[in-house]
Amino acid sequence: MESPMSNKEKFPREEIEGRGNGDGRWLEYQLQRAFQRWGYSAEMRETVYNLEVDVVARRNKEPREPSDWLLAECKDWESRPITADVVYRLCMLAFTCRAMPVLCHTTSLTEEARRIARNWEVRVLTLSDLHRGALPAPSVSAPTHDLFDYPAQHTAREGRGTLPLMFHFNTENPFSYVPGFEPADRMHRYRPIEDEATDGGDE
Repeated sequence: MESPMSNKEKFPREEIEGRGNGDGRWLEYQLQRAFQRWGYSAEMRETVYNLEVDVVARRNKEPREPSDWLLAECKDWESRPITADVVYRLCMLAFTCRAMPVLCHTTSLTEEARRIARNWEVRVLTLSDLHRGALPAPSVSAPTHDLFDYPAQHTAREGRGTLPLMFHFNTENPFSYVPGFEPADRMHRYRPIEDEATDGGDE
């Protein structure tokens, strides 16, 4: 018996409305739907000071976490890799809105773009991630390619360096996406600054 055809074979990219050269509506819509399933209100093609962003989202029942506010860039590219400038722009717009950055793509990232995304805790999602039951956490560590080699394992927070010395000891302004939160551990979690006794934070 013949195996069923994949969606790619059934529906070539050029036959899907909203896909094609310079048209990212299809992927933006898929991400908007995923956000809505994950408990967010989401809108496509909003502007941040006259710069267009693909999807913005706000959690409907806010548990008071940094990920209550999201700003996403979608790149429905067939083969061209995502470069560092795309990630930098995404982070700049997300931080301007006091939101957490999300990159949804169908291609690959250059090594530099991947490094920046880890260091700035960008959630990098592929199409398969949109089928998950909840918003995935950011990837803050990279796998090792060496078998049975055990060097010190660093996460993004441990390996990305520090703020300039002049700002480093400003305890009232810790590195954070959303005002009122500070990093809670070496991975990706945050906690409210005023609640020192709570270990909770971003999922």
